[in-house]
Amino acid sequence: MSSSSPPTTSSSPTTPSSPTNSSPPITSTSALVIIDVQNEFLDPEGNFPISATVRPTLLSNLTTLIPRFRASGGHIIWVQAIYANRAVEPAIMAAQDKGDGIVGNNAWLVAATHVFSIPCCEEKTWGSNIHPEIFALSEKEDVIVIKHGYSAYWGGNKGLSDAFKEKGVEDAYFCGVASGTCVLATIVDTVRRGEVRVHALPDCMGWRRENTHVEAVKRFEELGVDVVAGDRI
Repeated sequence: MSSSSPPTTSSSPTTPSSPTNSSPPITSTSALVIIDVQNEFLDPEGNFPISATVRPTLLSNLTTLIPRFRASGGHIIWVQAIYANRAVEPAIMAAQDKGDGIVGNNAWLVAATHVFSIPCCEEKTWGSNIHPEIFALSEKEDVIVIKHGYSAYWGGNKGLSDAFKEKGVEDAYFCGVASGTCVLATIVDTVRRGEVRVHALPDCMGWRRENTHVEAVKRFEELGVDVVAGDRI
């Protein structure tokens, strides 16, 4: 896949035959994938701030989880959105039916990117920077994946697949912002690709509207991924 091109989508992602019953221990083949914890979303002054209801809990849970995950031998992968200021949907996005649900259809989410009159995470802006309170926990061995769409496989520097291969990842644990858009899109895309086992950490995710988070968790379960609290891994 070209790093400048969105991923190819399918109308119905392949799902595992059954959900994971328990999370395996964190090892050197595990990765915590932290999606879009950027000023645009985490700071109240950002263009698209998450709900003030969830923000303190998200920050607390992530600042606890990241060092604990690292101490257990797992890898940390930071996913950073860099969006063009688009007025028109790219062809691959326009070709998908968004649907009329609380969040977009799975195939649409995988193909989608930011298209709105208000810019979001434009390159070299304050809003695109990873939130300093969270990024203070980063280490030099961490991987940063730049994405240009909702899915982290819209790679700007490398795709998420390359990051998994680089670190020898077999189990990926997903958290970040927002649960009903970029986190869901990336989980859908990861399940479809079948490269790693997928785990979702809903209590380590942020949202702008709670009903979208509830719908996202429902989708995770429908996909057959392991849905687990961050303090249970």
